Amino acid sequence: MRKAVKMASVALASLLAAGIFAGCGGDQKAASSKAAAADGKTSVKLVLSSTERPLSWADENGKLQGYEYDIWQEVNKNLKDYHLDIQAVPPETQDVMMESGDAKVASGGYYRTPRREKDYIVPKTPIGVSSVMVYMSKDNAQKYHSLEDVIKGGGKLVPNTPNGGIYKVLTDWNAAHDNLMKEVPIQDGLTPAERITSLKNGQYDALVYPNNLGVEDIAKAMNFEIVALDKPIKVNETVVIVNKNEQKLADEIEAALEKLSKDGTLQKISEKWYHRNLFDQLKDAGK
Repeated sequence: MRKAVKMASVALASLLAAGIFAGCGGDQKAASSKAAAADGKTSVKLVLSSTERPLSWADENGKLQGYEYDIWQEVNKNLKDYHLDIQAVPPETQDVMMESGDAKVASGGYYRTPRREKDYIVPKTPIGVSSVMVYMSKDNAQKYHSLEDVIKGGGKLVPNTPNGGIYKVLTDWNAAHDNLMKEVPIQDGLTPAERITSLKNGQYDALVYPNNLGVEDIAKAMNFEIVALDKPIKVNETVVIVNKNEQKLADEIEAALEKLSKDGTLQKISEKWYHRNLFDQLKDAGK
């Protein structure tokens, strides 16, 4: 399954590079390249998710928008020697383009993990904050009050991406709870809608997922109400990843993000898209 997804992603990445697909629309991409040439800055490709509203997504006309997109627009204004050519691609294609070196920067609600810190440069200042919640139907929420309840009660979790941030959170949780789960369920390539459908049809009982990806709104659009249990499993900073060979670029991005954090810009963008300051979750978690 993973190999097939990756092969498809490689093909899509090639098409994107060739300009057959336009993540943000052809005109926007061309304008970005011209702007980079006009101001003498080095243009580098940054890839955002095209499917994860309200984090970032491309609408039916190819227009890119969302929380992270707005932040990168502000970062671009504060870079000295670089211009970020922002493109939207499916999440699995982000991985392929970063691994190949076609893209130099990526963000998509990423958590800071040992693997990411090994493979990429991860700037210190977070781009956002995400609480890992347990979501389920209203009926199940009357039976279960914690992830421990779900596992002990024989409930089944919707699989998450292997080696992803949620997989790491669940692996750590399991180790801290005497390995209640025989194994952490994994599956590549599931969309948020597919995960929610599996809850709706009763295939699974609970979904462990970040609260910054609009999963409750997606469920509502599918005429299905899901609720989150009161306490998050973990509160994480979300970060950007930069190609290992681009230290100067990473340093400029870090400086820009630090400035935008201190002057309140990140918080204002959070209020725009989430109607709350995501960074308050760090205070609530005592971080």
